[in-house]
Amino acid sequence: MSRQAMIIDMDRCVGCGACVMACEEEWALPQGVRRSWVEPLLPVAAPTGPMYTHYVGLCSHCSEATCLGACPTGATYRDPKGRVRVDPRACIGCGYCVAACPYGARTLHPDHGRIEKCDFCAPLTDAGLTPACVRTCPAGARIFGDLDDRSSEVSRYFRKHPVRCLETDRVAIRPNVYYAGRRRTIARILATHPPQEAGLRPPLPGRLMKWLLRPALAGMLGLTLAAQGVAYLKQMRRPEPEPEPAPTEGTVPENTVHRRDQSMVWLHWFNVGVWVMQLLTGFVLLGRSDYRVTPPFVYEVAISVFGSHAMLLRWHLVVGLVWVGVLVTYGLFGFRRYLMPYLRALWPRPGDATWILGRVLNFFVSKPRDLPPQGRYNAGQKLCGAVVSTGTVIIIITGLMMWLLPGSGPWIQWAIPAHFASMSVVLVMLAVHIFMAAFVSTQRPALKSMFTGRMAVDFAREHHPLWLKRRRKD
Repeated sequence: MSRQAMIIDMDRCVGCGACVMACEEEWALPQGVRRSWVEPLLPVAAPTGPMYTHYVGLCSHCSEATCLGACPTGATYRDPKGRVRVDPRACIGCGYCVAACPYGARTLHPDHGRIEKCDFCAPLTDAGLTPACVRTCPAGARIFGDLDDRSSEVSRYFRKHPVRCLETDRVAIRPNVYYAGRRRTIARILATHPPQEAGLRPPLPGRLMKWLLRPALAGMLGLTLAAQGVAYLKQMRRPEPEPEPAPTEGTVPENTVHRRDQSMVWLHWFNVGVWVMQLLTGFVLLGRSDYRVTPPFVYEVAISVFGSHAMLLRWHLVVGLVWVGVLVTYGLFGFRRYLMPYLRALWPRPGDATWILGRVLNFFVSKPRDLPPQGRYNAGQKLCGAVVSTGTVIIIITGLMMWLLPGSGPWIQWAIPAHFASMSVVLVMLAVHIFMAAFVSTQRPALKSMFTGRMAVDFAREHHPLWLKRRRKD
């Protein structure tokens, strides 16, 4: 990796602003959007008379850039030439990186709501040309090149002239834009435009996700896995239930009752596939940021599979949109037959809290206690269903906000932690659900019913007696 850098010689620079105009023309920037700027400073007294100078600014492409970790989608990244760049295909215009730049070098483009910033004219320099500002400067005040290449002009200038970057003791993130010239000139610039310490971190929603929600997810998963491990070891000491005889192919098993239509079976497993895909890609997408929840190698594997970060995000978005389409179709055409009965079945009943508490305690006591009779879904299934359904709605709404409303300010900034929190809670609930269905031997008939649509009468009589009684009346 090389390290492209720029030196601005303030003894040569006359503050004409030709560099800014060249930048605006090269990148067709609208009013109010900037990649570089020249700001005159008020004159101050000096021994030789009033001292006039100006501040020439642009993105510093810092070696320890705080904007990189603040970006939740990985749109801000460092390329092999050391430049800090923005991938517009991954940017959602949340502004987290704007708040995390101590130099104020990022702005939201009003037309498309995504980040605009200096990238050292990457398309030009990759083609062997010089940045527009360097090419246009009439005084030759800007020197650009690979600082790690000792034969480059910028490297030679760096070695022969005293230079300084705009850093303080509190903000030292190793900028790659340097200033040369008289010491008092550079000191004047640093005094009037110091890097802002507040710009070392994302806004409140980002800090909430980093310092609260991410540790909470790790804690919830840790407790869930520990409890499941204890429960599984406890179960191993109990005798396995007698396996049910396999039905003859093409026949309806005796002593079973219809539980759900085949369309609902397909919808269930479609949701399973979507959740696996969305949870995996969603959490992996955070692999470039300070909100990372997966090991680094998981991100590298995902990128090798999908080809690029932008393609990974695109798959996440496409699968999510397909999912929304299927759920909307299900809600519209199955409203009376499927959706309303499902929602009514989730409504809490007296004794649900007692059932959940008793069910948890029964995993850890030698003599299980009797539980209140349950309907179509037991209290644990209702809790899981309610949480997952609510989380699904929040995830869809916030996901659409991030896709459709780039640059919408606080709305999109708060949509990100809401999306993350909902995904985290759903992940924990699904972990419990999968454990109960796949690893608790007494619940395996319920798992089997998710394939066949039918449930053993004995199992229904034990676990869902109220539902079985109502069904037989009907």
